[in-house]
Amino acid sequence: MSGEVVVKVSWGPRPETPLQLSQRWLELLTGLTRLSEGALAEWRWDEDAGPGGLVPANAEEFAAALEAANTHDDLDILGYTANVVATQPDGAYVRGKVIAGGSDEYSPFTAVLQLFPASGSSAVPLEGKYAEVLALLAAAWDPDHGLTYDRPLFNELRSAYGPRASHPRSGWAVYLSENRAARIPDDFHAPRRLPTEHGGVVLDLAESPGETPSTQTVLAAHKALAESGALEPMSAPAPRAKL
Repeated sequence: MSGEVVVKVSWGPRPETPLQLSQRWLELLTGLTRLSEGALAEWRWDEDAGPGGLVPANAEEFAAALEAANTHDDLDILGYTANVVATQPDGAYVRGKVIAGGSDEYSPFTAVLQLFPASGSSAVPLEGKYAEVLALLAAAWDPDHGLTYDRPLFNELRSAYGPRASHPRSGWAVYLSENRAARIPDDFHAPRRLPTEHGGVVLDLAESPGETPSTQTVLAAHKALAESGALEPMSAPAPRAKL
């Protein structure tokens, strides 16, 4: 593992109001604070100049901030974007970015967490809990698919199988929505399966909780899931949020 770790989920068109989006956001941030045992407790807006003001803990105030920050045309199509950041006492930090709430049938909507180590360290926030972080994202945003990875793993998988950046793929942990989960091969080996409230499942490929699966394990998982149809790309235009 090298540098930042990424936890990402994606989905298709799903128009939502700023209030609905703010409720999803606050569910995610509250869950991350709890999962980090309070180390990620102070969430701020992530601005060009650095961390900004505190993120509201109230859904209505969060929704008002979303509306104020998103004044571009075609909000109903492109959706709303928000960026937040939280820093641990040791200097490691998490950046979160979500683009959601629109009806765009060609560009997927995404929720992304980037986990960065402190200067001079290799330990990122929530290390050893990546599958649980992915499950939190899935619970909050009800996505189509998702994964956890770092840049070297991303490049290895791209070299081996060549999926487009927006297409489903395997990672150290993989999220599959309900219809994708139904296509998981009967003999697929995942030491842990974390069901989510929307009917999907997180497949943790680590042999023991907290371990990092080998690249070969991830490549083999991708091959098996792709061959079974569990990683079938959404059509474009996408007719709905999930397969």
